[in-house]
Amino acid sequence: MNNSLLTSKRIDSLDWLRGLMAISIMAYHLSGMYFTQPDASSFLGRMGIYGVSIFFILSGLSMAIVYHHTMNSIQSIMSFFVRRIFRIWPLLWVATILTVILNYSAKTGINWYKLWINLTTAFGFIEPRGYIATGAWSIGNEMVYYLLTPIFIFAYNYKKWLGDLLFAITVGIGCYYCFYALSPDIELGKQWKIYINPFNNLFLYTTGIAIFYNFKEVNFTKIENVALLLVTIGAFIFYPISGNQSVLVAGIHRILLVIISTGLVVAFYKFMIQIPRFIDYPLEKFGIVTYGVYLLHPVVNNALSKIISLPGWGMAALVVIFTVQLSLGSYYYFELKLMKLGKRLTTPKSNKAQPKIQ
Repeated sequence: MNNSLLTSKRIDSLDWLRGLMAISIMAYHLSGMYFTQPDASSFLGRMGIYGVSIFFILSGLSMAIVYHHTMNSIQSIMSFFVRRIFRIWPLLWVATILTVILNYSAKTGINWYKLWINLTTAFGFIEPRGYIATGAWSIGNEMVYYLLTPIFIFAYNYKKWLGDLLFAITVGIGCYYCFYALSPDIELGKQWKIYINPFNNLFLYTTGIAIFYNFKEVNFTKIENVALLLVTIGAFIFYPISGNQSVLVAGIHRILLVIISTGLVVAFYKFMIQIPRFIDYPLEKFGIVTYGVYLLHPVVNNALSKIISLPGWGMAALVVIFTVQLSLGSYYYFELKLMKLGKRLTTPKSNKAQPKIQ
């Protein structure tokens, strides 16, 4: 097997996992909107929480894969920030502005300060609960993590033990939140401000970076790969827990479910299994439009519910169809063009092509 860290197979497999997480999160939200709110006992209820957690892990892993060799100067760090802004801001602006328009009330008007901190993603730093678009709290968290990324990559590149030490510190911070700041006996909605604090989820992002530096030379056999996949997927399905979703993010269950999530990401990172094209193709498409699916499905649902009324299954199916098509169009005709612009603005003419944008 090729040991290259940037083989298309491995990157593609991470895209597949992103696509699966996007599907699970959309299904979770639509279930809550049109059927029943999934709780901790259901697979969908768990993925509603840990789909986002896996996104954080995947984000840290992807940033390490792409930037571990290039983030070595002030110029390269600034280039990283600019590229992240060109990737994150445009679609977030669209989702935020559409959400404001769809929810506009002449009585309340527009909160211009709140709109400003959303368009600049400053809310992630100063008011994590101040997001406008549904799900955008995780984008605010991501922007905080991007600011810290050069520190972690520099530490790992300098001495692996130093990077692991910083990673361990973030795990300690995460343990503080899950064992002391959050309670399994209080509804998650009442603890939402604590849960979405960037420091609560920081260790998930750094887990992704740690996976890269600790597993880059590790290869699995096909049997080991299949076993890890089956164990982690089975653990999510049959994990013995029930009740309010707070039990998923507090106490020992939080630690065990993060370990399972990490194992799943590692399994896809070191993917050794050939899958049929008819499965590969839709997963690939979902993978590249994950950001759009994540941010736009609540907007699509909001818009459709104002102009049409159908039974629950009909509305859910319509939201899925419109979201996927809109996300594909957004990616190819809007997001990708701005990503390329950001790359072009930050790539010196003398430089060779960089690894593909994540």
